[in-house]
Amino acid sequence: MKKITQHALITILAFGLFACGTQSKKEGADTQETTEVSVPERPSDADLMAFKVYHHMRYMVITAKDAGGTNILLHTKKMPTEGTDPVVTPALDHLYSKAVIDLTEGPVVVEYPEITDGRYYSIHVTDQEHYTIFDEIHPVGKYAFVRKEKDMKVPEDATIIKCPGDYPHLFIRIQVKTAEDMVNTLAIQEQIKLTGVSKELNIDNYITHTIETHDVYPQNKEILASVTDFSVEDYKRVSDYLGFVAPKFGPTGNIGMFGPIDSDEPNSNDPEFRAVAIVGHLGLPMHHAYYGPFFTNCNEEVLNGDKTEVFTFPYEPEGVELFWSVTRYSALTRNTLPGKNDLINAFNTEPDENGNVTITFSVEDPEDGTYWMPVNAGEPYYFVVRYYKPDVNNLPKKPC
Repeated sequence: MKKITQHALITILAFGLFACGTQSKKEGADTQETTEVSVPERPSDADLMAFKVYHHMRYMVITAKDAGGTNILLHTKKMPTEGTDPVVTPALDHLYSKAVIDLTEGPVVVEYPEITDGRYYSIHVTDQEHYTIFDEIHPVGKYAFVRKEKDMKVPEDATIIKCPGDYPHLFIRIQVKTAEDMVNTLAIQEQIKLTGVSKELNIDNYITHTIETHDVYPQNKEILASVTDFSVEDYKRVSDYLGFVAPKFGPTGNIGMFGPIDSDEPNSNDPEFRAVAIVGHLGLPMHHAYYGPFFTNCNEEVLNGDKTEVFTFPYEPEGVELFWSVTRYSALTRNTLPGKNDLINAFNTEPDENGNVTITFSVEDPEDGTYWMPVNAGEPYYFVVRYYKPDVNNLPKKPC
């Protein structure tokens, strides 16, 4: 049986990027193979920035194609519970709607219905360098995308979103509380309207296209211009490096990864933080939602289905204004487990006498009054705790 060092395994858990390292065989009575991970060379800041833009714009091309063009909403209609979702570590507490906004022919307007049943829903907009330029919880009414420095006529009652490029990305989340609640979320999706001229999006060179269609931030302009020849091979090389360093970002969750370029979050324009974040891609700034990824137990041992683990969470966590969820993923696929429960939240649990929710991660149902999160025998896994609208100065600790 091959053993994998904890560092290498956590790398696989976090991002599942390209493997790196060599294998060596130890001689002994039980002759086992171990994996030694070599340290790849750190890419330059320019390469890290190019990786981020390359990944983002490739995603934009794919999204526009799947939607049937730019300025067309692409709705997710079911939860990604079959273990094959293209999104790494997909959320299970809301449905996605997204669109590649195209401002080359004028303004684009998205209109939200008024939602009065208390559910979470939001708008999140990123620019072509993958910085957040607008986000809001519980939006209502019209939101008009306009190109900065261009005179674009929009409805008088619209909230204006000024975009530094021709192709911002619109991402919409609508909460699903329970399986029975899905029909309500689907109905809300259908009430959202997006108005704009639709086109195909074809890009030959992701870096050059970004420079030509987007007002690159002054601090990034020279460095991005130096890597217009960034290739698929460069993309894989940087991926190797990010896969190796990914574990060090686990303890800080999404801090500094998804906000504006001038965010107050630490490391908000650190090339490494931003390059690692792009793999998750659709994450929110910390003030909007905090993601706590956990790859180890309270003894810092890698989570594995062969060992039962028990974690206790407050049902009403301090400093969390909206809601929370716990989702478990396979470390082999970075996805959900087909045919098994993957989500525990305040809508499918009740607090115990101490105001807590206790979750048992195990192969068999413990039948001991705790909430069961199934795992597969012999397989590594991880879980993510999501806190929506958290107190950024009082983030919940690891549930130990």
